[in-house]
Amino acid sequence: MSLKVLSFVLSLAVAAPALAAPQEETYTDLEPGVGMLEPGNLAELLRQGDVRAMNNVALLWAKGFQGKQSYEEAMRWWKEAAKRGYTVAMNNIGLLYANGHGVPVNLEQAFEWWHQAAFLGDAWAMNSVGHSYENGEGVAQDYVMAMTWYRSAAEQGDEMAMYNVGALFEDGKGVERNFVEALSWYRRAAALGEASAMRAIARFYRRGDAVGMDKVEAFAWHVAADASFSAQEESEASLNRRELTQLGDSLSREQVERARARAEEIRAAVKKPEPSAPAQPGGPKI
Repeated sequence: MSLKVLSFVLSLAVAAPALAAPQEETYTDLEPGVGMLEPGNLAELLRQGDVRAMNNVALLWAKGFQGKQSYEEAMRWWKEAAKRGYTVAMNNIGLLYANGHGVPVNLEQAFEWWHQAAFLGDAWAMNSVGHSYENGEGVAQDYVMAMTWYRSAAEQGDEMAMYNVGALFEDGKGVERNFVEALSWYRRAAALGEASAMRAIARFYRRGDAVGMDKVEAFAWHVAADASFSAQEESEASLNRRELTQLGDSLSREQVERARARAEEIRAAVKKPEPSAPAQPGGPKI
């Protein structure tokens, strides 16, 4: 099983005073300069030393605004926010190093920034630290430490980390292989809309791992997953569609109809957690 990690995201901190409620989220497809990134709303907050505004100015530089783009300027602003203990900015600095944006690729530096944010309680960073340990990226490979950090993030409600805990149990990495535990974690992640977890559950029903073999239920989970993958997960979504087609060829029309009805039930039961104010700045991904 491959672990679940965002290959490249930029974190946004809401700073515009016109918004009703502040929130902390990780975005992958924001249009620069719109709404929460409105430069006019940031100027006064910058004068007040607002770290969220610093983070968002950096995001404007990173994504580009009015024909100007500079990862170097983004790094400068994120470091200003990071100096003030802002974990969202720390995560973004780590991403610059991990992706070689404005700086040479340096996985050790990426790990250090995520590790710092993780110790300050950021669940996204905890999952990234777990990813680093599992793959030996920027730090010596250690499956036990990977599981430790994934669990820490999962306990904060991070569905991506829940999936990763399940994957380690399924593969027996850092823990004794346990399909029952793996399925339990996949179900927790799927309940929060994690598409990869839905695909994993489908695999368990196809094979009969920890559950009775049930092709109709497997097909239903594949269908639910197909509607849940993000644009950044196209590669896995393509594999899921292939598995869906292969499985569908072995089912009757009546079975397919039952499976699709079941998939609607699965999707209807998905509930995203309400954003809450963390002890330290940082927050959930979307």
